[in-house]
Amino acid sequence: MEMLTLMDIPGTFAEISSKLFDSIAPSGSGDIIFSTDQYKPVSIKSLERKRCGCGEKLIIGSGATSGAERPPDWKLFLTNDDNKVQFIRLLLKLWSSDDYAVKLQGRKIILVCEDSAHLLTSDDGITTKIKELPLLKSSQEETDTRVVLYTQYAANSHYNTVRIKSPDSDIFFILLHFASTMDINILFDTKIQRRSRLINVTSIAADIGQEKCTVLLGLHGFTGSDTSSAFRGKGKLVPVKKMLKAPKFVPMLAKLGDNWTVSEDLIDDLEAFTCAMYGDNTTAGKVDALRLNRINKLCTKQGKSIPVNVDMSSLPPCRKSLTQHIRRVNF
Repeated sequence: MEMLTLMDIPGTFAEISSKLFDSIAPSGSGDIIFSTDQYKPVSIKSLERKRCGCGEKLIIGSGATSGAERPPDWKLFLTNDDNKVQFIRLLLKLWSSDDYAVKLQGRKIILVCEDSAHLLTSDDGITTKIKELPLLKSSQEETDTRVVLYTQYAANSHYNTVRIKSPDSDIFFILLHFASTMDINILFDTKIQRRSRLINVTSIAADIGQEKCTVLLGLHGFTGSDTSSAFRGKGKLVPVKKMLKAPKFVPMLAKLGDNWTVSEDLIDDLEAFTCAMYGDNTTAGKVDALRLNRINKLCTKQGKSIPVNVDMSSLPPCRKSLTQHIRRVNF
C-alpha cells in the first residue's frame, strides 16, 4: 500500500494512467493495493475542499482511453471532486483492459474505486481478469481510516509483511493502535524532514504495550490530526512529555472514543491536561483562569489595561471551545 505524488505529468490521460501504474507497481514489486480518498458530495471533507477552492468540472469522454489530451492545468483539474472521481473510474477502465495484461501477469493489483475494491490479474499476459472484492467494500471517506481494513485483508490472505507508504502521521498512530490485533508485520514507510524512514510498527507496539498504543492514538487526535484542530505551538512532543511525567493522564486519554458521549469528568480531566500542556501549575486546571492570567501578565508587561499586538492563538482555548474540541476528537 502506497501513497504518492506523480511528478512530470504526461500529456494524455492514457499516458498518465500508464505512468501512474508503473509508479505504484514497478516491475518486480509485490502485490499492491492502490486506494484514494472517496469524494462524497455531502460531508465535512467536501465542505473543507470547497472552502479551499474548486476548479471547473470537465467531462472525461471515451476518447480519454485512446490518447485524449489532459487539461493544461492538471492541479486545478484535481481540485474538482467530480473530476477526481471520473479519473479514478478511468484508471479502473484502463487498468482492467487487456492492454495491461503484460504488466499484471503473475501479480495482484487491487484498485479501490469509490467504495468498492477490484482485483486485477492476468494468467497469460494476454487477457486481464477483474473481480470485485466484497470484503474490502467500505464507505469510509478517507484512505487513512481504511488502511487498517487493507492491512487486515493482507493478514487474512497470509502475507507475512505489509508496507504502507505515506507522509501522514495519522496512519502511523492508527496502525500502532491496531498492530497487536493483526498477525502480520507492519512497516510504515515515511519521510521526516525529507529523510526516508522505514518504521516497524509491529515492533514498537510490542515494546510499549497496548495501553500506551491506545493512549498515543487518543493523544494524537487531541493534539491535532487531519480531522481535529491543534494547539498552536505545542506540537506533539510537549504533550507526550507531559503525559509521561504525569501517569495519571494515561487512563484519561485512553477513554477518548470509548463512548459516543463525553462525560463532564473526562472534560475536566482533559482541561487539566491542557493546562499542563501550557506549563500551568497555578489555576487548578481551569483554562479560563489560565487565559485570564496570561492576559493579565501581558497587560502588566506592556503597562496597559488592554494589551496590543497579542497573538490570541498562542493562548489556551476557553472552556467552551475546548469542550467542542474534545467532542470532535471523541467522535
